[in-house]
Amino acid sequence: MTADIAGDAELEAAPGRGPLRDLVARLAAAAPLAPALLGIDGTAVTFAELAERSAKIAAGIPREARRVAVAMANDADSVARLAAVWARGASAVPLGALLPDREAIRRVAESHCDAVLGRPGVAAVLRPGEAPADDEEALVIFTSGTTGRPKGTVLSFPALSRSLLGIAQGSGLPGDGRLPTAVPRAASPIFTPMAHMAGVLGVLSAWYTGKPALLVPKFDAEMALRLVDEFGVTVLKLTPAMVYDLGRWPQERTLGAVRSVTVGTAGIPDATREEFENRYGVPVLRNYGQTEFSGAIAFERIEDVRAGRRPPSTVGRIAPGVEVRITAPDGQDLPPGRVGEIVARGGGSMTGYIGPDGRPVPPTPQGWVHTGDLGALDADGFLSVLGRVREMILCGGFNVYPAVVEAALNKLPGIVDSAVAGAPEPRLGEIPVAVVVPAGGPPTVAGIRAALREELAPYEIPRHIAFAAALPRTENGKVDRAGVVRQAIEGG
Repeated sequence: MTADIAGDAELEAAPGRGPLRDLVARLAAAAPLAPALLGIDGTAVTFAELAERSAKIAAGIPREARRVAVAMANDADSVARLAAVWARGASAVPLGALLPDREAIRRVAESHCDAVLGRPGVAAVLRPGEAPADDEEALVIFTSGTTGRPKGTVLSFPALSRSLLGIAQGSGLPGDGRLPTAVPRAASPIFTPMAHMAGVLGVLSAWYTGKPALLVPKFDAEMALRLVDEFGVTVLKLTPAMVYDLGRWPQERTLGAVRSVTVGTAGIPDATREEFENRYGVPVLRNYGQTEFSGAIAFERIEDVRAGRRPPSTVGRIAPGVEVRITAPDGQDLPPGRVGEIVARGGGSMTGYIGPDGRPVPPTPQGWVHTGDLGALDADGFLSVLGRVREMILCGGFNVYPAVVEAALNKLPGIVDSAVAGAPEPRLGEIPVAVVVPAGGPPTVAGIRAALREELAPYEIPRHIAFAAALPRTENGKVDRAGVVRQAIEGG
């Protein structure tokens, strides 16, 4: 016996209230004993149990509430809170466990929340009619703030549904929307925080592809290797830092039944990817997306990787249902191979950013989202990402792309990872600086600069280079460029 979640046709139609708003309740009615969530200690929560938890929580949410802030960690209670908010007819504003109260209070106020779940010390005032009464609105997720203060991104149920469909179609995973009724051996581990887009999509896509979600409170390389064996994991979704840790695990291990690894949230150096692939014999597939797109804009296909179709800095081909343009500063489209801003649109894109009145402001009249990322499309349709527009370094009138410099650094012997950023400089405006992670004994700064002269133009070579055991990163694994500048100036 199996239970329908949502077949491709239903997801493609993407009606406003479903199939996601009442997903847990429908699954509980159809297959109450199907496993929804697993814990790393082997505990399981069925859909019937999850529905019961969420119903109790929903009973305490005011019916007038339109937006509800939800404390989100990688545990069953957090998933129950999210299901409760959706079932009550409201949209959820996730608050991460590491978020300071001051920032949580700001997000609650800016998104005009009517209630708060699971976060003592953070409150909201119920003001009926103040938040938008949009039945299609599912989430307000604040971006990581790489271009400034985090902004609330409004995502709809149709956008999430189309994103899930694209994930299933593009990855070659079964997307028939069915779950087994017995606890299966295979599970889908969720290592990324549930307060972020990757965590929410991870749980939903696990269910959509017929697997329970294995909630992991905190990533640890040794534990991840154990979970792969214990739960029969076939696909791993990791951040670059996680790939790095697993690739350098000191003991001899295998990845069991894992067929591929998908890496997102930030760019991964070629050296880190190659070290992992050579060790485990499992391909690492790059994935490029943003919160504003509720998922992937482009990703590598396994067939391309096996055939050796992997241009430098590529993140693969454009995802199904997504359009991408590369534009110059004046907004004009650039030809294949030219570097410009990546501009995209598609069914999974956001409704808009939260405006002063709490209502979403569309990105553009035509639905195009300016990603803020620099990249290029080649003639074969492969997208390369070279950094952020605001991270591009303008050194004495010359453009310096951090990703290009990082790729050159990461090819050098004795360097396993690096990050490049622009530091203010009175004469040239900005200069490139770098933090590098050495392998074993660090190379010399003079040796690095000498080697880079064979690969880069003089203005691209970092003026300050510091060595560190790990790159400075934000909570969701992205490189902290301000931290790179501080470390490079102080140490180099």
